[in-house]
Amino acid sequence: MTLRIDRVGGPEGVTDADLADLVALRLAWKPAASEEDAAALDRDLRAWWGSEGDRRRAWLARHTQGYAVGMANAAVFTRMPVPGRGSARWLYVANVFVRPEARRAGVGRALMEAMLAWARDEGMVRVVLAPSEMSIQFYRELGFREANDLMRRDL
Repeated sequence: MTLRIDRVGGPEGVTDADLADLVALRLAWKPAASEEDAAALDRDLRAWWGSEGDRRRAWLARHTQGYAVGMANAAVFTRMPVPGRGSARWLYVANVFVRPEARRAGVGRALMEAMLAWARDEGMVRVVLAPSEMSIQFYRELGFREANDLMRRDL
């Protein structure tokens, strides 16, 4: 499959076409129960990006014919400065999705490699994600390792 990986968000901004692709991919992943729910997702995702977009980046995998076949998004975190080390930035990856008909063709790998290259170029100190059971081996092959230093409390 011939792909183009586009990074969107941050200072470069996001276009209406980018947001439409993110909405379409989100609906392909989690279908809406009704047209009203789909319209609400479109509205909600656009509003969410408007409030989060300055610290978010997304990568879209587009087939050379123009349609989107995969996505990933990430939040950029900046650590509070530490004496002698200053601050550092890291990336939390989420919502990596490839349309079923495009899976096992290198789309997910292309998205993640583009994201990792960008994170390196930006001087990030780490990339963190919460994999599904099915994706653990995929992320291991990309160099990710288990991290047992987080805790969680649901509210």
